[in-house]
Amino acid sequence: MSCPIYILLVFLCFFNISKAQGVFKIDEGKYKFDLSFQSVNDLVVIPLEINGVELTFLLDTGVESSIIFSLEEKDSLNVKNATDILLRGWGEGKAITAIKSTGNTVRVGTASHSDFTVYIVYDHDISLSNRLGLPIHGIIGYDFFKDFVVEFSYTKERLIAYNIDSYVYKKCRRCDDFDLVFHKNKPYIKALVSIENKGFLPMDLLIDSGSGDALWIFEAPDLGIEIPDENFEDFLGFGMGGSVYGKRARVNNLKLGKFQLDGVTASFPDTLYFAGVSTYKSRNGSLGFQVLKRFTSTFDYKNKRLRLKPNKNFREPFEYDMSGIVLAHEGYTIVKDFENNNSPVFSESEDAFKGVVVYKSYSKVKFKLEPQYIIAEVRPNSPAALAGLKVGDLVETINKKAAYNYELSQISKMFSSGEGKTIKLKIKRNGVLLDIRFELKRVL
Repeated sequence: MSCPIYILLVFLCFFNISKAQGVFKIDEGKYKFDLSFQSVNDLVVIPLEINGVELTFLLDTGVESSIIFSLEEKDSLNVKNATDILLRGWGEGKAITAIKSTGNTVRVGTASHSDFTVYIVYDHDISLSNRLGLPIHGIIGYDFFKDFVVEFSYTKERLIAYNIDSYVYKKCRRCDDFDLVFHKNKPYIKALVSIENKGFLPMDLLIDSGSGDALWIFEAPDLGIEIPDENFEDFLGFGMGGSVYGKRARVNNLKLGKFQLDGVTASFPDTLYFAGVSTYKSRNGSLGFQVLKRFTSTFDYKNKRLRLKPNKNFREPFEYDMSGIVLAHEGYTIVKDFENNNSPVFSESEDAFKGVVVYKSYSKVKFKLEPQYIIAEVRPNSPAALAGLKVGDLVETINKKAAYNYELSQISKMFSSGEGKTIKLKIKRNGVLLDIRFELKRVL
């Protein structure tokens, strides 16, 4: 089951970037640490501290040795040694201005780094928080992975980071080990992909945990890599340069060593979104979270090694969103909440009633802020589009339940499973409430 919010953090080409100095070190006397993470819309979200400030970051194998984040106030982190640079990524937008800051202190779990380079973006248009429904302050990639052997358990939402020199590989019959190739500090894996049953094609794929998709594949007819006849146009994701569009389809099979996955969802981005962006010349696409979550994975960047072990998600079918809409967080609404209370009171008046327990009932009105959700994307000819939903519609209720009672990830799962299930929405458009009803439909 895949979610309909495909946040693709493909920061492929940084201008004027130099390598960060120093390394992460686990606190003295320890050789590993455990860290719980959240899986939010098929992305890994971890707590992280910079210069004493607690933040929330995406942990993404697909980014270089840098951190990029958006903040409200420039002075909130007390950044050091700041210089202006340009950053460029996939999407419709142009290169943007960012600030490079060195000498920062970063802490993850029980490990710390005392000379960390930070790239700060003060452009609210590229904020990811509204697409994920929780504050996302940045992204960390190679700078974390290079200093540890990292074991991911996606089913338990936990990772264990080991000192590289103390890690020992255990015998594992169900596992398979892969050699990794690195280009600009990003890991690539070799895979075999069968498209429309025309035989297996060898592909070099970027391992990109920051992609909510299963596969991204770059069309290359001269290599036999063509978009399947059964496909549909769609919004693919939101990169640093803006929205990315292309076609979605399925490939028959994906082989990773001794493992084979069938009926895998695959996105084929339009070439205009990565024109002029430097990348690995042999790259044929990306392998994303929808594949990775089917394994317990061990990343060993120093030894250029990846170990995969199937987990309980391995046989789970690959599915696209069945509604045709992408929701985004859009500010807050004030909600009136009534708190009822029956309090026991001992009577102190009149002899006949002294010592008798009576109950005093009262209602207390509270006001609180709850998230609002807006429709950010509508897929043409989808159930939602045919029912009349439009970009900008404010979602008030989902199946007669206030929308703010759901997290975005819960809504995504609801819209990605149960073909034929009826979805009832109450939306507000130009101040007018409308009732919309449609049925989920499997798109491919």
